[in-house]
Amino acid sequence: MRTLLIAVAAAVALALTAGCGADPPPAPQPGAPAGSSVPAPVTGPQPPGPGPMGRGPMRTAPPGPGGCGITSGWTTGPREAGAMAPEALYLVRAGRHGCFDRLVFDVNGPEEAGYALRYTDVVAAEGSGEPVPVAGGAALEIVVRAPALGYDSSGHAPGSLLATVGDRLYTTDQLQDWTTLREVRFAGSFEGQSTFAAGVRERLPFRVFTVLDDSYRRVVVDVAH
Repeated sequence: MRTLLIAVAAAVALALTAGCGADPPPAPQPGAPAGSSVPAPVTGPQPPGPGPMGRGPMRTAPPGPGGCGITSGWTTGPREAGAMAPEALYLVRAGRHGCFDRLVFDVNGPEEAGYALRYTDVVAAEGSGEPVPVAGGAALEIVVRAPALGYDSSGHAPGSLLATVGDRLYTTDQLQDWTTLREVRFAGSFEGQSTFAAGVRERLPFRVFTVLDDSYRRVVVDVAH
């Protein structure tokens, strides 16, 4: 009997020792599927990638003054050439360029047309001398030595007038986004020459020249930005 009790006690002790030495099974990781010890992958919306070719919208920078070459031939002083053209000055056009704003005066004939340009406090109308004020920080007086359409004796487009004194050929609304030009007004035509008042941002350098284009003479005035 005693021998049997000793054997039972030894067996119980051996079982307790084995149970204390075994490691517990690993606990599931947070987010893992049930019955698995492997962490679940992290998923979610991905950040947006770059646009096509990895670039944003293309932007074109305006040309700077350093690349315009506005040196020789440009001035803020008076410029003059004396030839008188007999044909009518029939059209005034304005254009925008990278480094300057341009006015073109079209004369209906190939003969050379003179000019006289200067900055002044106010441009005076031909004949009457009445002031023709313009918007802007400075007034550029432009005299083209050709009679304006309707003031000439050539019979070109009889009954038509280029403009009457004081008319605005280009208004501040039309030129509101322009860099230099602010307003252009007609100051009359008298004794074979025509005068215009060009309002500009300030007394900026200008140049003037003439070109012959398909039997028409053009007087070109560029005013720098």
